[in-house]
Amino acid sequence: MKPQIVVDQHIPFATELFSEIGEVHSVPGHKIDNSAVKNANAIIVRSITSVGEQLLRGSKVRFVGTATAGTDHLDTDFLSAADISWASAPGANARSVVEYVMAAISVIAIKRSTTWRDRTLGIVGCGHVGESLAQAAERLGMTVLRNDPPRAGQGGETEFVSLEFLMSHSDIVSVHVPLIRNGAHPTYHLIAEKELSFLKHGSWLIQSSRGSTCDESALIRARRAGVLQALVLDVFENEPLPFQESIVVADIATGHIAGYSVDAKRQGVEMVRTSLCSALGIDVKDSTSSQHPHPRESQGMESHLIAEPQNLQGQSTGPSDLAWLDKVVRQMIDIRQDDERFREVMGCNRSREEASLFDTERKAAFHAYRASYPPRRAFSNYGFPSDSPNQDMFRALGLQPADYWV
Repeated sequence: MKPQIVVDQHIPFATELFSEIGEVHSVPGHKIDNSAVKNANAIIVRSITSVGEQLLRGSKVRFVGTATAGTDHLDTDFLSAADISWASAPGANARSVVEYVMAAISVIAIKRSTTWRDRTLGIVGCGHVGESLAQAAERLGMTVLRNDPPRAGQGGETEFVSLEFLMSHSDIVSVHVPLIRNGAHPTYHLIAEKELSFLKHGSWLIQSSRGSTCDESALIRARRAGVLQALVLDVFENEPLPFQESIVVADIATGHIAGYSVDAKRQGVEMVRTSLCSALGIDVKDSTSSQHPHPRESQGMESHLIAEPQNLQGQSTGPSDLAWLDKVVRQMIDIRQDDERFREVMGCNRSREEASLFDTERKAAFHAYRASYPPRRAFSNYGFPSDSPNQDMFRALGLQPADYWV
């Protein structure tokens, strides 16, 4: 008898990939409850589904997979004690989050009419995402400060600084830690009033890790006071009902989609699929099919070449042009549009009377925003002119020369 697998229906590629292993039952994430998983041998979820004793009590579930890098929605202590195998997808969305952060930096730089190249970027948490961001930023010419106590304790050649030093010496702070409430290195409210007091006046902060790793109320106060010159929020403490004030105060606000590229989703599902096959003791079949083929397989080469930014004289510009990064990145991810759509669906553009009535629908709106997020490809799927004078910068962003696919 085939294994029975309950899958969140909003996980792309999941039905396609897991149907090769067992019988798939697609269920909306918010409807995955005890009755839905009772007869399942395995469940595949996203971060909106909390998995613990309450969900699995009396079920046949022996494997839990989450197509996310974070695991704070899984009661891993319970799973281990119950001898239930579990797996996540660490690093699957790393490049996607890095691309989101670079897009945010480019937009804020335009809004503030300032450069991004000479800035110091402080990265809090240097795991898959943070270290990938650090390397990209350094290749782009930025100075990078790293803070990661667990990694610092392991030794090695990488230089780490204290959180206080990072906060006081960074022009931009980007947060990339998992949510950990206990243990030697808890991250709940890792950045709060005290840490924000160390900031250089006029700093920017980008929060795309987990909502509760930052004290959101403290972020709001810091932004209103001007201590933070710019605030970017992709995650919130009260998801899926983020506080309206957080969205209003943020310079860029999006609904937990930083890691939402098609490529990241695909890789995450394949990682969990591999773990399930291992847990079941079956061979992993190579799966290369995709509902989203490579752009060059579905459209003409020209439409996926990045246009070289030019000045009024038709000459190629470079990073010395304040808008260069924005002009390049916006062709691949339009974070302004993501921000506008999020504010609209969350009721930020409505009157006070409309907004009060709209509150009952905001939870569904948050989920719908994520579920209907437009397909976005990783930067590595795009090419730049092979004769570009800015090849090093394009490569730093992860793009390929136009003749790469020839």
